[in-house]
Amino acid sequence: MLYGLARRRSFHNAVPLGAISVAAYLREAGHQVQVIDAPALDIDERGICAEVNRFVPDAIGISATSVLWHSAARVARMLKERFAAPIFVGGPHPSTYPEHCLEEPAVDIAVFGEGEETAVELINRLEGNETLDGVAGVAWKDGETVHTNKDRIAQRKLDDAPLPAYDLLDLSCYSAPPMRVRQTPAVYMELFRGCAYAKCSYCTSAGSLKNRFRRHSPEVAADKVVALNHKYGAREIAFVDDDFVVGKDWIYDFCSELRRRKSPVSWTCYVRASQVDASIFHAMKSAGCHQVLMGMEVLDNDILRQLTKDLTVASCGEAVRAAHKAGVWVIGLFMVGVPGTNPQSVWNTVEHALSQEVDVAVFSLYRPPPGSPAFEALGWGPEEYIESFKLQKQAVYTPEDYRSLVEVEETFRAAYRNFYLNPRFIKRAAQKALSDPILAKQVLRGAVTLADQFRPDLQGLLTRR
Repeated sequence: MLYGLARRRSFHNAVPLGAISVAAYLREAGHQVQVIDAPALDIDERGICAEVNRFVPDAIGISATSVLWHSAARVARMLKERFAAPIFVGGPHPSTYPEHCLEEPAVDIAVFGEGEETAVELINRLEGNETLDGVAGVAWKDGETVHTNKDRIAQRKLDDAPLPAYDLLDLSCYSAPPMRVRQTPAVYMELFRGCAYAKCSYCTSAGSLKNRFRRHSPEVAADKVVALNHKYGAREIAFVDDDFVVGKDWIYDFCSELRRRKSPVSWTCYVRASQVDASIFHAMKSAGCHQVLMGMEVLDNDILRQLTKDLTVASCGEAVRAAHKAGVWVIGLFMVGVPGTNPQSVWNTVEHALSQEVDVAVFSLYRPPPGSPAFEALGWGPEEYIESFKLQKQAVYTPEDYRSLVEVEETFRAAYRNFYLNPRFIKRAAQKALSDPILAKQVLRGAVTLADQFRPDLQGLLTRR
């Protein structure tokens, strides 16, 4: 199985949860599996082929996003020249555009939706030289004819699922962003599938993945957290679930189970500002949570309504204050280039974030993925989306009140400068770092990372001064 094609090592590498979850199911079913993660191994497309050549596989799976689809297709062609093994693709792009994937001659099968149960049935059929007719969750070729089977509804409870096959990876190659973790080794983990809210216009959870929410029970979730510590030495877990606080009962019970097991693991998670309060943050803090990531997007009430976030500027501020009272840090997640916004919207958002004393601000460009309502509104097809990334480094959409994509990107970079070079942020960060040696290391690592990522902008700023 291949993951993260043709991407080089960045300032952090995330554990490929999808690939190792599928690998765990396949291994449980009696199949031998290897996972090749290109970013972690720091290899290019030819390096991937060399790694595959070591195993001589009976089937090859490739994980692909829309952005990296052309790279995935190139690797598939290179592998098809060397091996007779059938090639199947899975991941975000095949889940939205399975038929588009099969236009690539080197790709035999596209897996869409959750891939674990599908992969087991698929490999069993291939092993027995059986037809793929009736295998839910796959599109496949029969000569020149493309068949798209029905969608698969996962049957297995998450509590019964095997722990992802972390042992197939060299965990020393992975890390979370420097400002997100306090302890290492740190790994990523998923306890939910889907999103209970599922209304944000720019998210696939509100589109092609809607109504698929389910989660582990608090007891089994706590067991798996402790298992990661015992089996792999994980001292910190970064939960990647879209919204970790869905109903007070679950989060209270989960925290209670961690405390009962005397879990030594610290953790971070994503939360919605409308779902948290001081009592929840205190419970989370007592169970090892030291930081949350909160999607605030654009701190403008009209834009928040447009994005169907069910948030207000005031509710975001209240959530940040509640977290701070419990001693939990807040990473605010913001977007630049949202329809209906302009550069002033970004400056206002930065000012609100500073006033609310958000501890860390992460800005991203508005890029609704295929399968989301916002993407459908753009009227793009798969090739238009893929090409948009080839034409521009980052931004792919220009709101009416921006002059160009270049201005969107300039505003994006300026948002980072305006937040992190603001005296209020620098003073608060210095005070917190002086009071906490571990935090001081985090701040230093974060500062080095930001300086490296935005070196040209900082050099220009210093030159102008």
